[in-house]
Amino acid sequence: MVKIVVKFKILEGQEENYLRDIKPCILATRQEPGCLEYTAFWNAEERVLTLFECFKDSDAAAKHLEYPHYAVDFRALKKYYDGKVVAQRYEDPII
Repeated sequence: MVKIVVKFKILEGQEENYLRDIKPCILATRQEPGCLEYTAFWNAEERVLTLFECFKDSDAAAKHLEYPHYAVDFRALKKYYDGKVVAQRYEDPII
């Protein structure tokens, strides 16, 4: 199992646009084979969107990066955030 936590700080005034435009990508990712969870949480006070991603294995996580909705949609969304992405990857839960 692979769990990935990704954080984006959204530019001021772009919150609604970002949330609107990321939704189709999130919904498409949830349909990918091997996707166990793909959940977005919004922190309005800090303007940070956090994605909690969970894939059945490393192959499914790698394949996620090849799908058109990732390659096109996520690259197009860069205009809405500060350019800094914080991502943490966790594999092989211990309990």
